[in-house]
Formats: sequence, structure tokens, C-alpha cells
Amino acid sequence: MRRAVLVALPLALCLSSAFASNPGPSAPPPNHRLSMSQARQIARLVARHDHINLSNTNIEFDSMDAGAPFIPGYASFSVIQEASTPGPDVTLHRYAVNRQTGDVWEITLCTQYRFPALSHMRHAMVGHGSSPAEIQAEGKELGCVANQTAESASVL
Repeated sequence: MRRAVLVALPLALCLSSAFASNPGPSAPPPNHRLSMSQARQIARLVARHDHINLSNTNIEFDSMDAGAPFIPGYASFSVIQEASTPGPDVTLHRYAVNRQTGDVWEITLCTQYRFPALSHMRHAMVGHGSSPAEIQAEGKELGCVANQTAESASVL
């Protein structure tokens, strides 16, 4: 019995120090900014939520931030459906992803998105949610007076 304790004690100490030095995945630091790739992932999730088939060859999903941010502090993306016959293309949505909070806005409709898959992705990338005051401030920053929220269904 004494021998088992003498062998088990050092093993337990070794394992506990190994787990303490590597606690597993953690939330990003508080001042974390989303990379353009992360913002694109979030915007693509929202487009799929809006029932847009991004694998359709007539749908273009592009950044609006050519050289400089279209909206400072945000990564902006447009979703355009190319005309299959001669005529104008149709802009389906224009998304702005806040680089600090991961909040997503449809900037033409002034709609802020909230749905479970988005909350999960934002939490994994940013590590925190936004307060109602932050959401209100974002809306004003984007020129949206009366904010709308799209929670479960498409905004269209």
C-alpha cells in the first residue's frame, strides 16, 4: 500500500502541473480584433442564415474594404446576384462585421443579427457578447436610427 502511494503521488503531481500549464482553449484577450478571415467566416454564416446559397455560381460574396475599411472598425461584405440575362446585377445584402465585438449588421436595412449559431461563433472568436448600449451605439455609428434585430428567420 505504501509503495502504491509513493508511486501515485509523483504521478499525480506531474499530471496536475501538466494540466495547469495547458488549461485548454481560452477566450481571446479583451482587446482582440477579428482578422479579416474571421470576419468573413461570420459574414458567410449570416448569409447562409439569410438562405443565400453561396455555392451558386451566380452569387458573389466580396469584401467592400478595397485598400481601406469601407466603414472604420468594421469588415464589410456585399452579396451580389449576377444577372443570368443581360441586365443589372442585384445586391442581396451588405454586411458589416464589427471587428471588436463580432456583431453583424445588414447596413442597407439597418438590421442587427442574433441567432444561436452566430452567438456561438462570436463567443469562440471574440469571447464576449455585446451589451444593449454597445449595440445601440453601433447602430448609431452605422447611421441606423431605429435598430431592428433579425433573430431566427431571414430578414427578407
